[in-house]
Amino acid sequence: MADESLFKGGRLGPFHLGRRYKHKELGAGLGRLYEAHNVHTGASALVLMPDRHADWEPTEDWRISASSQVSPPYVALEVGHAPASGRLPALSELLDLLASAVERVEQNAEARAHLTREPIGRLRRWLGRSRRWLRSWRGRTLAGLATVALGVGLWLGLTGLDNGPGPGARTAHGVAAEAAARLDAPSVTDKQDPSLAAIAYPMPGGPFRNQAKAPCRPKEGEVEINGGCWVALEKRPPCFETQAEYQGKCYLPVSAATRKAQSLLP
Repeated sequence: MADESLFKGGRLGPFHLGRRYKHKELGAGLGRLYEAHNVHTGASALVLMPDRHADWEPTEDWRISASSQVSPPYVALEVGHAPASGRLPALSELLDLLASAVERVEQNAEARAHLTREPIGRLRRWLGRSRRWLRSWRGRTLAGLATVALGVGLWLGLTGLDNGPGPGARTAHGVAAEAAARLDAPSVTDKQDPSLAAIAYPMPGGPFRNQAKAPCRPKEGEVEINGGCWVALEKRPPCFETQAEYQGKCYLPVSAATRKAQSLLP
């Protein structure tokens, strides 16, 4: 039969596998038996993966269900799907293997409790799938991106970046001048330590609180934008997170502390 090592647990067809019966509970020569439930209906199930050394393995795809009634008494085998060239000996062998698995655990109290419980409700099935998805690498990646997006959205809301442009007070993609004046720039440069770190912020509508303000010093590489002094960088967009992006260039704000330090020099 197919190599069992390829199966890593979890979902198998329409079934989600749960507790595996131990060797001492099941015995040898049959395979691996799991408690399971149908992910679509929540119904309890037993799923057997035949041992590689077993005398039988599935050769055809069948989907069947069995039922019984006390009064009037009857038992029934219902076929949900049968292969076009299905053989009844293959179906009989399938039923024999399932009967053997049930016989191995017929005295097991946990097996009885599992098979006689009510189907799992839709909400529990949804919560279970959500937890399993979040534990997967894809779920963790998307959850991380959603967290970053939420954080950026909150920051934009707090700083007013998402309020859109206003008449005269804002640039096309900038922060209002009065808002910027109450904030410290994410990073300033003293033109001696231009350390860089990803994802730029838009050019504000006015200078930051800790930024040097006009008049600026063009001979020292400074340019005036919206009343603040900036240093243009060689880097082109996309800019780093400590830089402002403006008209196809990356800029760093000049530190106001530089002005104070220079004014103290003789």
